[in-house]
Amino acid sequence: MKKTILYKTLFFCWTILALTGCDLDLQKNYDYEPSVDDPYVKVTAWEYFQDHKDMFSELIAAIEYTGLKDYYTQTDNKYTFLALDNTAMQNFRNNECSGVATITECDASKVTDLLLYHIVDGEYSSYGQLQVDPMFVLTMLKGENGLMTMSVWKNPWQAAVGKILVNQTGSNGKSPQRQAKTSNILPTNGVIHIFENYCKYSK
Repeated sequence: MKKTILYKTLFFCWTILALTGCDLDLQKNYDYEPSVDDPYVKVTAWEYFQDHKDMFSELIAAIEYTGLKDYYTQTDNKYTFLALDNTAMQNFRNNECSGVATITECDASKVTDLLLYHIVDGEYSSYGQLQVDPMFVLTMLKGENGLMTMSVWKNPWQAAVGKILVNQTGSNGKSPQRQAKTSNILPTNGVIHIFENYCKYSK
């Protein structure tokens, strides 16, 4: 008996809710207007890093430590900056300068080579300059250790399309492949791609 009363009460409440919904207007058509984030940040690469210190505090310290700040502040030449976030810088410290707590405790020449390898002469983004096939680019690190390839990642997963790959597997000796976390940021002096791990050349 109690179950029957409960069922009748629930049915009555459900009917009232269903009937009150009948007074609502029909949903209006909605015309979707697609938009794309503006990749132009209207500041230099250095200013961009300063505006995002929570992500680039170690990179900023490394740039100041090595005296390479001019690359990031100048506006006469266009460079592609492979920006290493704090995770990438920590990976570098752990692998290349074991036992140190900050990047400024690493050997200055190692940090200099790291930064020079992550500055590419010219603008390379997925807005036409890079293709799916890897191409060699000129880093500021001279000699064999400066060899690098860049390409655009071709992937059926839409969110990954347009991401930048450095040293795609098999394209540059045994260099580890790295994929940008964020690609195609356009400061006034080039292009920024953000990485969570550092890039390096290996024979």
